[in-house]
Amino acid sequence: MERYYWGALSAVPGLGDSRLEELVARLGNARSAYLAGRRELLATGLYKAAAVDKFLKLRDLELPERLRDFCERENVRLMTIEDADYPTALKHIALPPKVLYIKGNLPGLTQSIGIVGSRRASAYGLKAAGDFGADLAAAGVVIVSGGAKGIDSAAHKGALQAGGITVAVLGCGIDVVYPRENAALFAEICNSGAVITEFAPGTEPLSANFPSRNRIINGLTQGILVVEAAKKSGAMITAEFASDEGHEVYCIPGSIYLPNSIGCHSLIKTGAQLVDRPEDILQDMEASRSGSNKIEHLSLFADNVAEEASPLARQLMDIMTQEPVTLEELVELSGHSLAEISGELLDLQMQGKLGLADGRRYYRI
Repeated sequence: MERYYWGALSAVPGLGDSRLEELVARLGNARSAYLAGRRELLATGLYKAAAVDKFLKLRDLELPERLRDFCERENVRLMTIEDADYPTALKHIALPPKVLYIKGNLPGLTQSIGIVGSRRASAYGLKAAGDFGADLAAAGVVIVSGGAKGIDSAAHKGALQAGGITVAVLGCGIDVVYPRENAALFAEICNSGAVITEFAPGTEPLSANFPSRNRIINGLTQGILVVEAAKKSGAMITAEFASDEGHEVYCIPGSIYLPNSIGCHSLIKTGAQLVDRPEDILQDMEASRSGSNKIEHLSLFADNVAEEASPLARQLMDIMTQEPVTLEELVELSGHSLAEISGELLDLQMQGKLGLADGRRYYRI
């Protein structure tokens, strides 16, 4: 039951996180700390009366038991900072989480990269996040991200498609599916990796939670890859955490005309590493030679057009390597007629090689 008292201490406002370990040490264990009276708490000298009174007012003596029932019913592990397998690197960040709710199996994190970026990502950004996620995961790197729409989801999906392991860190309770459309993705992640959070069950995805979530992504990884990010965004906050903790920050460059490129370009200007191939990151991480061999097989620059494809199909795919383009732009850049191009585009879509973005712009998959 001790771990569930840790969970209750972390869940009830008033005592905060920064002094909880010292409080538990002074009172002997988490159970004694949670059940302590006003005089005992004040006698520790760690809290002012207002903080203690707030905690006692909100304290629910049955909460530890309910947390235990929830975890057993939902097959969730409640890990505490006292557990032997608590991630070592996470202990050394500012304000490490005292508890983690884990669904699935938290993998070893000796080689792990956080991939973060915009929820409103471009087709280019989604493809880059998916390809980097797949190639790095295939090389044995654990992909850690925030489970959000856009870049996060693309990175998780890329890792899974490559048969790799990925971890999603939530900004809400482990029982709250956010975003809703990622329910199946989270379930798939748990088959080989884990979905984790420091927030108690039932916690809604409030905007104030996400900076806290971002510090955990940084703490679980050796570096952060920013794919697309506006100047003021959660991805930039994660990059700042990484820089403050002495972790490497990598950035994929984007179009100078897209607002989502501003964050990456500003990070590059101030010292982040520009990367355009997964090998750039692997070399930094001193990945094994076997991992590099796998990367060559899955390289994001691999030609995914069938050998029997026509010269026009190959030309069109080459044109769409970087950014989505309209039908009119394809006509102009290829020098072929609308009728010729339309038939090839239809064939490529049916083969699953092309996607169609807003504004009827075609892009490579």
